[in-house]
Amino acid sequence: MKPAESPPSTPAPPDGAEVRRHIEKILASAAFSHAPRAQQFLRFVIEETLAGRAGEIKEPVVAARVFNLSSRFDRRINSIVRAEATHVRRRLRDYYLDAGSSDSVIVELPRGGYAPVIRTVAGSRPEDRGRRQFAAFLSRFRPGKSILRG
Repeated sequence: MKPAESPPSTPAPPDGAEVRRHIEKILASAAFSHAPRAQQFLRFVIEETLAGRAGEIKEPVVAARVFNLSSRFDRRINSIVRAEATHVRRRLRDYYLDAGSSDSVIVELPRGGYAPVIRTVAGSRPEDRGRRQFAAFLSRFRPGKSILRG
């Protein structure tokens, strides 16, 4: 009989204090330090998530709470929330490719929503930087799109 193999261990999710320390580090980085709107946006979605309200982070809520837009906000006319989410995603990518390349806490803002995903990475050693950079490079290309030109 073979001994039962244990599944690979996954790191525990970070606690709120650890996430807040990490967010302050991100916001002070070159990727975010001169972008007050991106800072407000990221801080808001993180705090809502930590408060257990990730499911309530919708475009009209972000428009009202982050950008002080009235309840008459019409997302068909005003794309400020979607545009800022795109900027935050790009800034997070840039942060993790540079200053945050060996961070153990990863914050992602998946496309299609505004609720962040916060996770701990087991392989957060500096040696893993190359893997992250390569993965980020590949993520710029859509499936089926050739990255070779010629």
